[in-house]
Amino acid sequence: MGGYAVGRLGVLGDCPVDNVVGAAYFWEPATMTAMVEAGRAAMSPAEGAAVYTQICQEWGAEKLAAMEGVERLGEILEKVVASASPLGAPLFVGWRDMPRPADPGPARTFQLAQVMRELRFSRHAVAIQAAGIGPLEAILSGPAGAWNAKMFGWPEPYPDVTDLVEAREAAEAATDQMHAVDLDVLTDDERADLRDLAKAARAHQG
Repeated sequence: MGGYAVGRLGVLGDCPVDNVVGAAYFWEPATMTAMVEAGRAAMSPAEGAAVYTQICQEWGAEKLAAMEGVERLGEILEKVVASASPLGAPLFVGWRDMPRPADPGPARTFQLAQVMRELRFSRHAVAIQAAGIGPLEAILSGPAGAWNAKMFGWPEPYPDVTDLVEAREAAEAATDQMHAVDLDVLTDDERADLRDLAKAARAHQG
């Protein structure tokens, strides 16, 4: 998992490890620290980010090849990415600033989808914190529960979070509201195209 940490989070640069742990947010801190240190022992954050970016591009080139409307999808995603606020979104900013292929095709579009993923992730982390829910509790009260908590490195036993389900749902709604602001830059036609093309891209990947 060191490659994952130095790859996805390498866009933050050669910063203190605690900065990476904070940006990753939902990972158990000691687990993420070990992952980052292992990844940095193999390559620099800049190298890791470049490799992860290349993987995104290659995946897009393969999975979205010959998809009708892929360039239009990329165009719409890029419009959102260019206008979204960077506040509280360090991973989004790092990914936003990674070089993209010049060709407006599937590789570029998929990389922009990765940038959008980090944008919504950042909004979600802010919403969870604003709700006063800890990262472990947020995971446990989510759909994958204890399985997801284990994957993110949190040790058992886990607390009972039954009383947090409604707060978690409210945080999800707040995430959607914050992310909706990111989409305000789009026209009605662009919103409709984004919805339809995003569904088409998912189906096209198989």
